[in-house]
Amino acid sequence: MLVGEQDLAMTPVPDAGAVGWFAARQPGVVRFLEERLLVGDGDAFGVALETAWRICTAFELRQGVPPPRVARSLLERAETAVVREAGHPGAYADGFAARQPALCAWLAAVIDTPPVPLARSEKQAAGACLAAIVYALDELTTGRAVP
Repeated sequence: MLVGEQDLAMTPVPDAGAVGWFAARQPGVVRFLEERLLVGDGDAFGVALETAWRICTAFELRQGVPPPRVARSLLERAETAVVREAGHPGAYADGFAARQPALCAWLAAVIDTPPVPLARSEKQAAGACLAAIVYALDELTTGRAVP
C-alpha cells in the first residue's frame, strides 16, 4: 500500500484534539519521539510530532482505517534499518525510498524546510525518527518486514 501525494495533500493541519487522540492511539510513537528529540527547546520534537500525525493520517486515508498501534520493538528495528540504509545509500532495493517514494520525498521536503528553524543535527535526528515511523507503518499495513 503506497501512500501517495493525494493522501498527503488531504491531511489537514491537526488541532490539539487530533494530536491528543494521536498520543492516545500511538503512545509508542510519541514516547519514541520524546526519547530522541525532546531536548533543548523541543522544536524538533514539535515538528516531528506533527509530521508523525500527518504520516499516520495519510496511512489511514489510504487504507480507510487507522493503522494499528506501533510497538516499541518494531520502531527500534525500523530505526536500525534507517541507520543501516543511511550508511549505504542505494544499497537496499527494498529500502525506505523504494517502499514509499511519495512519502519519502514529502518527508525530505518537510525536514529540509521545517515550519520552525532547526539545527542540522535536529533535522537529521527528526528525519531518522520519522523514517523509522514510516518503515514501521509500512510493515504494519503491508506485511512487508522491515529489512
